[in-house]
Amino acid sequence: MDSEKLEALKRKARHRRASSIVQRNTLWAAGTGLIPIPVLDSAAIVAVQLKMLAEISNVYGVHFQKSSGRSVIAALMTSLTSNVLGKSLLGTGIFSSLSKTLPVIGSTLSILTMPGFNAAFTYALGKVFQQHYALGGTLQDFDPKKAEPYFHEKLKEGFVFSQKAKSA
Repeated sequence: MDSEKLEALKRKARHRRASSIVQRNTLWAAGTGLIPIPVLDSAAIVAVQLKMLAEISNVYGVHFQKSSGRSVIAALMTSLTSNVLGKSLLGTGIFSSLSKTLPVIGSTLSILTMPGFNAAFTYALGKVFQQHYALGGTLQDFDPKKAEPYFHEKLKEGFVFSQKAKSA
């Protein structure tokens, strides 16, 4: 087997491992939307997303730092406010988290919306970094503005993935 074929096989194997990491953590992220305590749910989703970024970084041999990971997550969350769809999604996420403080009704609204939002965002985050790392990028050279169109595309895909997972 020549080195070109071997390298192609390695890329495919890395892609499969990273995709598996994204899918597994997307499901965990959906579960964090069911946590009824407002601050604990936010801490849990960030923990899942940081764990996922660390695992994907490991697959691609990229150095990972939690502080840089948090910055990337915040930057991509902020990018959601750049268009009308994003504003409604961000509004849903924030509203759902805040609504948990309302007895019964708030928790019900949150349980209906947060799992899907958390899953879709985590899926998109993972797919963006899977692509970025596959192209030779690092956490330090990640540009959220350049990644924004792909992130929005994968966010929509993430909602579809979460719906399929919910119905399975």
